[in-house]
Amino acid sequence: MIVATATDTAYVELTGVMLASLADKAADSFASVYVFCDRVSEEDKARLSTSYGRANIVFVDMSDDMGRHFAARPVNHHLSRTAYARILMPLSLSEATGRLLYIDCDTLVNASLAPLATLPMQGFALAAVDDIARQVPERHAKRNRDIGLPDTMRYFNSGVLLIDLEAWRAQRLTDRTIDFINDHPTLPMMDQDALNGALRGEWLPLDESWNLHRRLEKGAYTDDPAIWADVRIIHFIGQVKPNYTDCNHPARDLFLAYRARTPFASVPLKTRLGRKVEKRVRRLRRFFGKLKRRIFGA
Repeated sequence: MIVATATDTAYVELTGVMLASLADKAADSFASVYVFCDRVSEEDKARLSTSYGRANIVFVDMSDDMGRHFAARPVNHHLSRTAYARILMPLSLSEATGRLLYIDCDTLVNASLAPLATLPMQGFALAAVDDIARQVPERHAKRNRDIGLPDTMRYFNSGVLLIDLEAWRAQRLTDRTIDFINDHPTLPMMDQDALNGALRGEWLPLDESWNLHRRLEKGAYTDDPAIWADVRIIHFIGQVKPNYTDCNHPARDLFLAYRARTPFASVPLKTRLGRKVEKRVRRLRRFFGKLKRRIFGA
């Protein structure tokens, strides 16, 4: 089994902290970790390598691939086109065989990943965890309707994906997902909608502990904080990430403990104002990017 993640300039710090947790908790669970990069500087790659602290890390530059396939695809205020990278990974790593575990950069690995290497896949190309929207039937049904799925069909969160590489390639899932994106100009949940739309329920559900994620409800996390202690992968979904000063996630202290081991330890935490400025900058970049494509072509 190999592990992969994806990052860009906005998410380098989160990626470094995730890599620190991966090295600490699961370094013996996989052969290599691949970090797919969209316009990440050599300096930032060096900081990511230091955060991980082991030799079996490989950086894959995919700015050209991202531009070719996803330059005009839907994005939103806190997710960039890098979210689509996981769709290309099984083909980008053409010589890799066996299983690929994709992990979002805004996660913490909290246990060994070894059980996933031998988990029976039952013929499915992909295994994942139900999205938290499943707990609210109306929200779940709307999400499915938005992409043409039956109201009650299972819908997974794309933050952690266990992929059988041979099955994925045999079923042409990269091509099928890109075709789905091209046929749907509006995707509220971006890559997650595209993958669910292409697979149409043909995936293996994983236990929630492999991708525990919760939404803020009126500014608070309402579950018992103890649920985060023994999970295998913690996923910080939403706009307020654990490197923001106003984050109140129950697992934030664990994030900060790993952050202290990385070159990002001395970087000031981001403020709410800083987040607003970043959002404005990303919107301007997208606007000028679209303008450039209109003037000069794709």
